[in-house]
Amino acid sequence: MKLAVYGYDTIVGKLVLEELEQGKIVIEEFFPLSPLSAEYDAVPLSGKNYKIECVDEFDFAKADAVLFLSTKDESERLIPKAQAANCVVIDNSHLFSGAKGIPSIVKDINPEKIVEVRAKKLATVPLALTSQIVLALNPLHDEFGVRKAAITALVSVSEHGELGTQTLASETTRLLNGMSVDVTDFPAQLAFNLHTRVGDINEEGSSLLEDEVKKEVFEVIDPFKDGMSLTCIQVPTFYGHTLSVHVELEYDGSVDEFKEALRKAPDLVLEEDMEEKTLVTPVSCAELDKAVYISRVRKQGRASFDFTAVMDNTAVGEAAAALDILKMLA
Repeated sequence: MKLAVYGYDTIVGKLVLEELEQGKIVIEEFFPLSPLSAEYDAVPLSGKNYKIECVDEFDFAKADAVLFLSTKDESERLIPKAQAANCVVIDNSHLFSGAKGIPSIVKDINPEKIVEVRAKKLATVPLALTSQIVLALNPLHDEFGVRKAAITALVSVSEHGELGTQTLASETTRLLNGMSVDVTDFPAQLAFNLHTRVGDINEEGSSLLEDEVKKEVFEVIDPFKDGMSLTCIQVPTFYGHTLSVHVELEYDGSVDEFKEALRKAPDLVLEEDMEEKTLVTPVSCAELDKAVYISRVRKQGRASFDFTAVMDNTAVGEAAAALDILKMLA
């Protein structure tokens, strides 16, 4: 495969390069793309150095596929150019979150959508929260039928990219040294704080992130009979989203049957099944295998269960998700 990557130096881009170094996808040619012209540096990959090229001067016909790990504005500007050159775009900017007719793929859930990707020369990588919810709920939906889900998502600051992680680091350092912080890019201080919303609120009281995630979830899996409620809370952690999930099922089952349905899913790990007994947290899951970690499964009544799900949102929810689509294309 001849692959171009725009945003190779972002948080997600660096994780993508780490994965490509492992050789799981055979790369014949690699094109690291930059918004800057006259960029004379190079990017190392698998023992070779690849010259950085300006994205505005790049001929997309030289690549089979391109990963856009940049902003919505840049994706909107450049995607038509890449498609016109017969280059398949895998977009991680979330420009098309929940959009009808744009294939959104989660590995092992809807791989058949890759046919649409080839035809349209475009795939969108779901939001990390979307992937996490879909991976956790789809095996239950298949086994019992999910009638309704109520989810509280504790969202790490890396949801906002480097702006989030750098702001949290800076504010933490200043506060620990007895200095005040200037809040400019977020509605309130991030460090040592919680935000009861992530993004702007619409007239119905939902945030943009919550609306986008709900649309994406039901683009990937069949809708639940009584829908899904989602509340996103901003928490002062760098990486790793945590979900508190309440599900009401069409058909009842025991706790053991509920857990067994989760165990069958290839991307889920029950905390109690881990060889090294440890508390899975946003910090610890970054050092573990790339999976969604399930814990605290409880039955709350007939066909009603609660559980928690933790996932590294950058390594699994974005980098691995983009590469999964790339592997299907390869």
